[in-house]
Amino acid sequence: MISLNNIKLPISVVMPVFNGEKYIDEAIRSILDQTFTDFEFIIIDDCSTDRTAEKVLQYKDPRIQFLRNDKNEGNYPARNRGNEIVRGQYICVMDADDISDRDRLRIQFQFMEINEEVGICGSFIKNIPSGIVPGFITDYEFLKVAFLSNNFCSHPSLILRKEFIERDNLKYNEEFRYSADFDLCVQGLKHFKICNIPDVLLQYRRHPEQISWEKAREQEYFADIIRINQLEEIFGFNTEEIPILLHLKLMKRHPVSVRYKYIAEQWIETLLIRNKLIGYYQNTILEQFLFNTLAFCLSQNQLNTKIQKETVN
Repeated sequence: MISLNNIKLPISVVMPVFNGEKYIDEAIRSILDQTFTDFEFIIIDDCSTDRTAEKVLQYKDPRIQFLRNDKNEGNYPARNRGNEIVRGQYICVMDADDISDRDRLRIQFQFMEINEEVGICGSFIKNIPSGIVPGFITDYEFLKVAFLSNNFCSHPSLILRKEFIERDNLKYNEEFRYSADFDLCVQGLKHFKICNIPDVLLQYRRHPEQISWEKAREQEYFADIIRINQLEEIFGFNTEEIPILLHLKLMKRHPVSVRYKYIAEQWIETLLIRNKLIGYYQNTILEQFLFNTLAFCLSQNQLNTKIQKETVN
């Protein structure tokens, strides 16, 4: 007898959910109605206390595999659990409050099949309810540099190449809690290409109950650790060598006073010199990114100063 666990599939969709009864129907239907139909849909109920399980169980589609945690473990532990049992060649990330475009799986599958060097691929998204489409970076070398400052891939739009994820022993680092997807991409960039498809393939719902809203301060705390870790892991700096507060101001595009301009320029030159030794980034792109960032931070400080003066007067 052939075990279902041994049957390989093109795509596995992994969707954790916790108390998601309000939006989960739209999320589930958006996957089941895909034009690309050869997939499994792993839904992990992270010990919900509302009607989430009842809503999932009303779907009788054989592609759905429904798992329930005995205790609330969190979004990323649930994702790691799902990723360990997938049978798909690719792992498609999905959130229980978002809506995938009907052609999402088809477009991302075809893209990954053609671009064999890509390990993680995101897409453009449209925010709900504003309708805003953020401009994401599509070029790999620019994206690689930009990840020094922030996560420039929308996590619920990602598709992962399982072969690369297993080969490079990648998983969500649960210590980073609400920023584990940021870290996953940073670690992935060390091994393979990451990119964004310039098509809107996901409607991303913004609401007060979502993790990135409720846990914004904690998410930023862990993101700061990831920003500093890159200086240690990629550039090889010791913590004592890093002007942590200044670097974080730059990477988060916060205002920087003109009196720190020289110090910031010296730090940028140090980064560029170190990068020439390690050759991790394209130096011209890194230089452009860092000096443009500094110029923006200085301009923000000047703008704030002007506003403060006008307010006083």
